[in-house]
Amino acid sequence: MPTFGSWVFGNWHQGKIIDRLANEEKVLNDSGAGNPINNLSKPSQSGGIETSMLVMSSISVGPSWWQMITGGWKNFFGGKIESYDKMLGYGRRKVLHDMRVQALNQGFDEIINVRVETAMITKKSKADDKTAAYEFIAYGTAIKYVRS
Repeated sequence: MPTFGSWVFGNWHQGKIIDRLANEEKVLNDSGAGNPINNLSKPSQSGGIETSMLVMSSISVGPSWWQMITGGWKNFFGGKIESYDKMLGYGRRKVLHDMRVQALNQGFDEIINVRVETAMITKKSKADDKTAAYEFIAYGTAIKYVRS
């Protein structure tokens, strides 16, 4: 019963937070704000740079029991572990969105050299490892160009 409840509640809850993020992204895109995030190592404009700073965002997300069970089955029998895809996609999108909002709110024009790091956080219980969460960290250099 707990695994069925985890499947129902986990899908509902994850769907709700993914929808909320999609709405936030849509509002930001519809507002006319640029999408200044890229992984270029040099600024995209040749003009002067007024200021720059490190911007970053992080989040920890965890799989539901159901996702851990189906992930374990796939790991044992082989194949792509699709049960984590929704959670991993959300984590990546969330840190990039939050970093974008942070840079735009502080008046920066672009974020270059963007990196997203993912770390698995496990809980050691007796002899087996259990995935407790995934941590996502995004960072980059925010640039504000000189206005002419």
